[in-house]
Amino acid sequence: MTGHLMRCLPSIAMNIIEKIRDTETKLRAETNPVQQMQAWTMLGRLLGRMPVDQAELARITKDRDSIGLDVLIQKLEDPERFAPKSEPLPEFSQTELNEALRAFRHRLKFKKLDDESKITQRDLTMGKSANIDSIMPPGASEFDPKIWKVLVRDGLLEDAGGGFFREPSNAKPKLRG
Repeated sequence: MTGHLMRCLPSIAMNIIEKIRDTETKLRAETNPVQQMQAWTMLGRLLGRMPVDQAELARITKDRDSIGLDVLIQKLEDPERFAPKSEPLPEFSQTELNEALRAFRHRLKFKKLDDESKITQRDLTMGKSANIDSIMPPGASEFDPKIWKVLVRDGLLEDAGGGFFREPSNAKPKLRG
């Protein structure tokens, strides 16, 4: 629900972040240890509903790490500032791109054929069409792994997640050459 909360209910998430920041500010000003303990407990509950690293949150609240708490809150307030920077993709020649795409399509075709021709207890094959829509592309021994990301960027493949790729759901793109 935490990611869902941030996407669907941004105003509620912002109210929670404001409540977290307000509680953190009061915690810094508080001298009564009982009030401090209650503030840390409240912060743990509020931050537990947010998309944060739960192990890090547990460490921060256990150690009463005010600096770590401030960094955690800053990450919630401005996620782009803490987002990992993506490295630029290398340039590949059109020949390399075409060869990689051809190898991908070849592998996908034979995976489908293999799935369709599974032998059953009968003498004939199953005859069902394959349900394969994404595969892992040829490995690093054949192609640079970043070439698949370049093909995704160019719209020739789609990233299906988990290292799997598929052809775009729209019309089949043609090889450029």
